[in-house]
Amino acid sequence: MKKIIIVTRKMVMGGIEKALISMLEAIPKDQYEITVLLMGTGGELESEIPKHVKILPLYGCEKTVKERLWNAAKSGKFIQVMKICWYTALANMTKSKFKKEWYYAKRVPPIETEYDLAIAYHVPASLPVVFVNENIKAKTKIAWIHSDVFNYVKQLEPFKDFYDVYDKVFCVSKYAMKHFNELFPHLKEKTSVFYNIVDKNQMDLLSKRVEGFTDHYNGLRILTVGRLSPEKGQDIIPEVLQKLKSEGMHVRWYCLGDGDSRPKIEELITEYGLQDDLILLGTKNNPYNFIRQCDIYVQSSRHEGYCISLAEARAFNKPIVTTDFVGAREQIETGENGFIVKFDANEIYRAVKTLIYHQDLRLKFESNLKRSNVTTTNEIKKLFDCVG
Repeated sequence: MKKIIIVTRKMVMGGIEKALISMLEAIPKDQYEITVLLMGTGGELESEIPKHVKILPLYGCEKTVKERLWNAAKSGKFIQVMKICWYTALANMTKSKFKKEWYYAKRVPPIETEYDLAIAYHVPASLPVVFVNENIKAKTKIAWIHSDVFNYVKQLEPFKDFYDVYDKVFCVSKYAMKHFNELFPHLKEKTSVFYNIVDKNQMDLLSKRVEGFTDHYNGLRILTVGRLSPEKGQDIIPEVLQKLKSEGMHVRWYCLGDGDSRPKIEELITEYGLQDDLILLGTKNNPYNFIRQCDIYVQSSRHEGYCISLAEARAFNKPIVTTDFVGAREQIETGENGFIVKFDANEIYRAVKTLIYHQDLRLKFESNLKRSNVTTTNEIKKLFDCVG
């Protein structure tokens, strides 16, 4: 069996993590032995990783540096003890995120197993890019670009030499690849698009396994799915919703997800008096019945790579308003199956208002989406080609 190792961060509820699970499910377990190496354990989606996939903690099972030192000393690994001390001290002293992550990688011993394929699977400027390069032996190495690299220009500067070593760079959208190639023109020949794997039939089945909305609301439901974080832009929603409510529109907005921005959004909900109108549903491992039941889907992101939650809304034929991030134009054609607008409260408000007042336009978008092909399961063949 071919051996594949994938290095990523914690399996929190997010698009990158959901895309990884979809890819793992698409890899035949009788042909490939798969290991996922996690920088942090205990994320909401860790239990969703297929049972045949081996999960390992990148830093070992120890919870503290002190514990790691003690175990290394007990095993007589005194060189490793010195490495841990030295690189931990350097990591604590530096203000550079790149150097910090490089030092963290240095204090972990190289993995002895040789793999057929090793994948760095996260944002462009992060530890997996360094770790796969420095600590793993593999016949082929792939870097996965999930984000718009234009948002990481300064952070990526010290990573350039690491990308030179990779045999292949997969980007999750054409625009993401275009921006990557503009930043790394000398890597153009090894760069290509690998769309996040979306299986419409599977999502349809999953949507029937869970309960959706339970509040018996009889107006229009607007839904936004994503981790509550600055890049996802949910902090703009209260202002948009306040404009809609001030005109007497019978709507309720729901946000599915959780994250660091929750306290700020809760403050804005109170500030705008939207306690009954903007509902934070928290994290749901299976969001599909909520997507099925909503009337309008809004993606409020400041930036994205491809945006798997937007693809999921398309799969359920939902009228969509999305901000103009990398990848949005590969999924939405304005006026045909949704609206693409700037990240601006007034623009989002006007687009949502148009859909609220024009049922015929909502039906048009739904009809056009029904005729489009959202499923991308064939993308997995690109991965198999890399393994050989």
